[in-house]
Amino acid sequence: MSTNVTSFPHNTGVNNGRRVIERLKGTGLVTTERGKESSVRYHLSLTQDEVDSGTGDQPHFGPKNFAGQIWCPHDGSFVAIHLGQIMTLRMEDGRRLRFTHRNRDGGITVTQWIG
Repeated sequence: MSTNVTSFPHNTGVNNGRRVIERLKGTGLVTTERGKESSVRYHLSLTQDEVDSGTGDQPHFGPKNFAGQIWCPHDGSFVAIHLGQIMTLRMEDGRRLRFTHRNRDGGITVTQWIG
């Protein structure tokens, strides 16, 4: 696996009421429910929505959300074959999350952040 993770652990600003906390980009390893492993690429963003506090004070933020894509550059059918299945991604930095593909473009829904 390559080791060039692009990670920005600090607040990178607020856009349209959404604060980007971290961007993750790199090569990882996906494990299916049956234990099959595949090398994948990922582009993920960890964000928080700004919540109107109503007081005019500093903004308050809601729960953290993941968005992004995970795909296999060596297998064009990877996403279609595993669409809707819960899988585990191990990122270059060792962090892991469980996810499902929500569309054929590789867009994901995170079901559990493992850490």
